[in-house]
Amino acid sequence: MTPVWLDADPGFDDWLTMLMLAAHPRLRWLGLSVAAGNAPLPVTLANALRIRHHYGLRVPVHAGCAEPLAGALETAQRVLGAQGMATTGPALPEVDDAADGHDGVAAMLAALRASEQPVTLLAIGPLTHIARALQAAPDIVEHIAELVLMGGSTERGNHTPAAEFNIYADPEAAAIVFDTPRLKRRMFGLNLCRQVQLERRHVAQVQAWPGQRAAWLAGYLDAYQRIRSADGHVPMPLYDPVVAAWLWQPELFEFAPARVDVELQGRFTRGMTVCDFRVGDARPANAEVAMHADGPAVIEQVLQATQQALRP
Repeated sequence: MTPVWLDADPGFDDWLTMLMLAAHPRLRWLGLSVAAGNAPLPVTLANALRIRHHYGLRVPVHAGCAEPLAGALETAQRVLGAQGMATTGPALPEVDDAADGHDGVAAMLAALRASEQPVTLLAIGPLTHIARALQAAPDIVEHIAELVLMGGSTERGNHTPAAEFNIYADPEAAAIVFDTPRLKRRMFGLNLCRQVQLERRHVAQVQAWPGQRAAWLAGYLDAYQRIRSADGHVPMPLYDPVVAAWLWQPELFEFAPARVDVELQGRFTRGMTVCDFRVGDARPANAEVAMHADGPAVIEQVLQATQQALRP
């Protein structure tokens, strides 16, 4: 069993990722640390606890950082809505559950140290927790098999013309993560995610699934797919779940080594990931960057794993 830790900012696509991890037969999911990102921390934490409760996920949930390392909190609420995820159907009910802890960085570090095997660290939100963990305990790199992140881009951004949201939300943290020696990194950026397109027919598949859990999921999937067009005729890229899809079927993806640096100063380019593929001894790569995916097959893997997670 491969041990994994998830760092997230739920978020609808985080929800799908959580279900895919829970359904994976060869993973041991150690815990979830929740940061502000898609929405402020009280919202993302409540979302995580609702998802865990209603979908029967057996994973510790730890609240984490409410702010980035520097600057003001930036959320995606202007796109995703006040709750960080919207629905065209019944809302996922609120719950009274409490988090298992309120120091997500400490919980992550403890789980990494306690694991008999190096842990695959999955980061699908701002990199605040990962940076703080590396600052607090530089030796923790030896306990990380690989950091697999959804963030950045080899091309244009989405939150700004130059920057992808997860990196833009805490670029100082991202810079620390990419500059940390001996840390193995695998980056799934917008250039890859834009090859994985969610269409109306995929929403219809989920709408046909039986049960209340599927009904909740279908409403949020429907709203998500309509982000780029009110009637959904424009496909919507799928972001965070590509990381989980890679764990299920790595053969669906192709990577290239690159030197990735994070722009911190640019007036128009702050948060941009500058990916240099001209690597060698003088300028070594610091990440494997996802370049190509079999988009339709990735979507099918996401749907299959998600449906599997809904079974009693």
